[in-house]
Amino acid sequence: MAKESSLTLKICDWAIKYSIYAAIFLMPIFFLPWTSDVLDFNKQAMLLLLVFVSFFALLLRILISGKFEIKKSLMHIIAGALFLAGLLATVFSAYRYGSFWGMPQQVSESLLTITSLLLLYFLVSNVFSRKEILISAIVLSFSAIIAEFIGILQLLSRFILPFDFAKSAAFNTLGSIGSLGFFAAITLPLAIVLLIIVKKWWRFLFVSEIIFSALILILINYSMIWWVVVIGSALTLALGIMKSDIIDGRWMALPTFFLALSLFFALLNPQISWLPQKTNEVFLSQNSGLDIALRTLKENPLFGSGLGTFAYDFSKFKSIDFSKSSLWNVTFNKSSSEILNSLPTTGILGFLALLAFMAFPIFYGVKFLVLKQKSNAGLAAEKPASQIYSILLLGLSVVLVEQSIAYFLYNSNITLAFFYFFTIAALIGLIPETKKEYALKPSSLLTLITTLVFTLVFIFGMGVLILNGQRYIAEVNYYQGLAAYQAGNKTDGLKKMESAVSLNSQSDLYFRQLSQVYFLTLQDKLQNVKSNISDQQKIEIQNLVANSINAGKIATDLNPKDAGNWSSRGYVYQSLIGVSGGAETWAINSYDSALKLDPNNPYLFAQEGNVYLAEAENLSDDQASQKNQLLVKAQTQLEKAVFLNPNYSNALYSLGIVYDALGKKSKAIDAFTKLQQLNPTNADIAKILNNLNAGNSISQTATPPAANPPSGNGGNGAVQNPPAKSPAK
Repeated sequence: MAKESSLTLKICDWAIKYSIYAAIFLMPIFFLPWTSDVLDFNKQAMLLLLVFVSFFALLLRILISGKFEIKKSLMHIIAGALFLAGLLATVFSAYRYGSFWGMPQQVSESLLTITSLLLLYFLVSNVFSRKEILISAIVLSFSAIIAEFIGILQLLSRFILPFDFAKSAAFNTLGSIGSLGFFAAITLPLAIVLLIIVKKWWRFLFVSEIIFSALILILINYSMIWWVVVIGSALTLALGIMKSDIIDGRWMALPTFFLALSLFFALLNPQISWLPQKTNEVFLSQNSGLDIALRTLKENPLFGSGLGTFAYDFSKFKSIDFSKSSLWNVTFNKSSSEILNSLPTTGILGFLALLAFMAFPIFYGVKFLVLKQKSNAGLAAEKPASQIYSILLLGLSVVLVEQSIAYFLYNSNITLAFFYFFTIAALIGLIPETKKEYALKPSSLLTLITTLVFTLVFIFGMGVLILNGQRYIAEVNYYQGLAAYQAGNKTDGLKKMESAVSLNSQSDLYFRQLSQVYFLTLQDKLQNVKSNISDQQKIEIQNLVANSINAGKIATDLNPKDAGNWSSRGYVYQSLIGVSGGAETWAINSYDSALKLDPNNPYLFAQEGNVYLAEAENLSDDQASQKNQLLVKAQTQLEKAVFLNPNYSNALYSLGIVYDALGKKSKAIDAFTKLQQLNPTNADIAKILNNLNAGNSISQTATPPAANPPSGNGGNGAVQNPPAKSPAK
């Protein structure tokens, strides 16, 4: 029995360590092509599986061995506070489902991801030996080389990945361009210290990583990334000089070189002509992010709006001036930095917990290095093995400082968050601390509690893994449905979308998209209807109308805080005017609900104006008073849209028609003159303007526009061709 137990313990030890090794290696490079989010969603699924396997193996080992050890560290309490803050932010979230799972919210900010990362922290900091932490750092560096090599080829437009979505310089296995740049910046000091402590051919590995990191930094050439390298290089140089008793001073040439290089690019910002054109990203300014965060905190000070819900905060509190920009129809789902993203979504409690989680390890690591330096003064040099881990600790401390600074400058994703939590765990694991051992004696209260915890964690963990697997299959079906529908295979596309909804009935995104697909299918059916409609066609049309409406309603029921759900529902009702009774009223109600959540969105005001205009156009001449009232309402809403965005062409088009219908010729001329300036090549607008200038009505030449879908609401300066009128009853 002892031998069997010994073998079981070895298997548990193997599962604990190699599951984490696998997660460390895969995280920077892992992606799969069969989901709508090829990166973070798949990385989360991989991380969840491997971390839970490792944690299950640890619990099983504890039960078999009858004992366990925990390192005594204040950091564990801070980690627990971070989890508690995330849990409370999820419980009080505007959308609990999204905050817990991540999809369709931000995967990297979900409670499930935070829990997985905290389990990673616990496993590495408590279970891994110093040697195993060193191995983990080497594994991470090897994976970083692969990710950076792919990133360099992508930036140079040398596409080696056989996927259509990868045929872009903006794609890499880390995330955004900025994420790749920050990853290169924060892996640089780790590569330098590993180059110092390894021997023989291993050094080729880290020389390659240093070269790749430098190439990425130069190719991306973001000023804020260079400043992170400046601070990291200066800190590496300072700590290296301080630890001159164990580090050969000649190695300090590397951080000195990168300090000079980063200062050169940060201060002078040179544009090298033979390099590919720099790819720029669009993100919120720090002032905008801070303003949205403060306004959100006034409503939800303690717990915030919920994990991953910044898009809701942005829609509700964005500046009016934003609507006048060229990005007015873009919803930002992240703030200007990770810090300003955490503040509104997790509240004051989550923000303070994150700051403590960031600051304490830095203080702990630097304090240990400084105090150890003083304690070693006048004493014999450290043993070679101890020197290796001191140098590694130095590098991890620098990495942690860089990562923390990056959190104030840029957003994180699941890969960068994983690297952050691993760095903290490795640093805590390297610092010598006393461990407290607990023995599980038969029939003791501790044994009973441990067994109960193991059972609960196992059941909950297995349940989460099973549900996540079901969600994953649903996401695969959803993506396949979208791809099939866009490719023209509409029948299979609809079936796949329906399968996704049946597998994951809690996703508002799936129902919202399914509602649109039902409506598009309805349009196809109506186009094929001839003068004599059969009973079967009537039934099919009625079912499609009902399904489109019901799917949109379910989306708003699941997540009533998402303006996009109400906007999509309003679009469906608006498109069904003349087909479904009362569609006008429901469309206005839906757009009103969306405006409460997104009050400065020109599209929503324009669509309400178009609904009133469509109602007015359907009235007969003997209903002049009612028609005039509707036109006045349309004018009010369309003027609000144009006020928010003076260059909103579709709103100007509708407003010109309304002015003409109300007899306000001069205002109609002004609207279409502005429209012509925005669309100088549009011959139809020139004809309409000529008719107006001649004193004629444009009711026959200017067709009132039908509903514009939320995903393509006109944009600036371009009029979409007015769709055909909705069919009559």
